[in-house]
Order: sequence, then structure tokens, then C-alpha cells
Amino acid sequence: MTKEQDFKQRFAVLLRDLQQDGTKDAEIMWMLGMLAAELSMELKSTSWSAAKSVITVPVYDQLLKKFQQRGEECLRAGRRNEAYAIQVLSYSLIARTQTGDPDMVQGEKLIDVVIDRAMAVYRQVKQARTT
Repeated sequence: MTKEQDFKQRFAVLLRDLQQDGTKDAEIMWMLGMLAAELSMELKSTSWSAAKSVITVPVYDQLLKKFQQRGEECLRAGRRNEAYAIQVLSYSLIARTQTGDPDMVQGEKLIDVVIDRAMAVYRQVKQARTT
């Protein structure tokens, strides 16, 4: 099995889990929205999907390394929901590199809809709390 095939299988499992259970977990969705909003702001984009479109190869590599380190820290500290949100973002980022596979392109669109929705809710709640 190639690394692309392995990732495709893991991505499919994550996407199925996210759609079935993850979107029902308010803490996961909050963490996902918060992290995506922070990264999008750093990249001067209005959404996660827009932010991904402006990421250069060096930024991509840096983000993946940051995701791996932070995800491992979260797991060691028992912050499983935060680690899961980081995993969702990293899989979305990696999926963007799989443009030759129509299944991956479709999966990326689905995961990005969830991320962008979580980010929009996070921003709405945050704005409501400050007004």
C-alpha cells in the first residue's frame, strides 16, 4: 500500500467519523472553529478553504509540523478534542495535495464545509460575546 492509499483510507475514516459523531460534539466544533479562525486570520483569509488556497509549500510544511507537535502535546495532556480538531485541519491540508484523485477532491470539499461552518459559528459567538 502506498502512503497515498494509506492516507486515503485514514481520511475516509476521519471524514465518516466527523460527519457521524464529530459534528455533534460542541467542544470539538468550537475547537475546530477557533483553530481555523486563528490560522485563517494569520493567512489573511476569510475562511479555511480560502486560507488553504494561499498557502505556499514552506508554510504548508511549517503548518504540518506545528500540527503534529501540538497534536502530540494535546494527546499527552489528555486534551483529546483539541487533538482531534488539529487532526481534522491537518487532514484537510494534506487532502489539498491529492488533486489527482477525484474521491480525495470530493472529500476535501466535504471536510472544508464542516471546518468553514465551525469557523463561522465560532466567529458569530465570539462577536456576540463582545458586543
